[in-house]
Amino acid sequence: MGKRLLITGINGLLGQNIVREFSRDHDIYGIDLSPSIYSSSHNIQVKQLDLNDTHALEKFVSQTMPDSIIHTAAYTNVDKAEDDQDLAFAVNGQVPAAIASICRKNDIALVHISTDYVFSGDSGPYLETDDRDARGKYAESKLAGENAVLESGAKVAVIRPNVMYGNGKNLKSSFVEWLLNELREKRSVRIVDDQYNNPTYARRLATVIRVILENNAWGIWHFGSKEVVSRYTFALKIADTFGLSSALINAISTVDLNQKAPRPLRSGLICEKLNQELGIPIMSIDEELALLKEEMNVS
Repeated sequence: MGKRLLITGINGLLGQNIVREFSRDHDIYGIDLSPSIYSSSHNIQVKQLDLNDTHALEKFVSQTMPDSIIHTAAYTNVDKAEDDQDLAFAVNGQVPAAIASICRKNDIALVHISTDYVFSGDSGPYLETDDRDARGKYAESKLAGENAVLESGAKVAVIRPNVMYGNGKNLKSSFVEWLLNELREKRSVRIVDDQYNNPTYARRLATVIRVILENNAWGIWHFGSKEVVSRYTFALKIADTFGLSSALINAISTVDLNQKAPRPLRSGLICEKLNQELGIPIMSIDEELALLKEEMNVS
């Protein structure tokens, strides 16, 4: 088959999309806390493994010897991280540091998935070079992981997406799938209208990762859609694309949710660097939602 790729969090939304993108010309090795969702395949092998077990991780890497590792696994419960900060920092800070160290020692390329939460969310959208100002324990733990891989001396590309969505199976949480299900069941939903982002379509992010690896494009990259919109406007666009009633979507403010951890309100990512340096087109939300609808085979 040729090149070997190791994906952490292979059962997740992005992990599944990376498998679809790379499995045609790579041997795929996966790590996940949960049992594999993949049936036995000649070029997809998945090990159920806790990434905090550095010895087991290093052993698996030495057994598979991948050319590249794409690290998608993370602790993602933003509110719970406020009380569970030791685990959040272990998973989001120490694990990336361990993976980067393994990559450096074995000359393995590393793609690390970060987040827009490394920014305050006071004055977005943000460039790759803008000052970072993480707010809350989840955000701080992701910033710690980002710093660790960038300072590791390994061949590293850090990609920051925001509000990732897409298609997959057996997913624990998917904003688009949840919203479509609620609207189809004629249930009203409340969506915040004061959090701004340019959402990231996972299927296209997988293709971006391929281009980055093929070009040895190390450093920091931002990827999302062309325009920055509120989460409420994004929900309206989803309803319109899939032919569902937007009358069921009600706007609320973030304060109405009384969430424990702070959220970046004026966020979003400026993605021109990807376009200018690697020729990757930055598409509109409507264009990418149309691609998602086609991918989901919804008429």
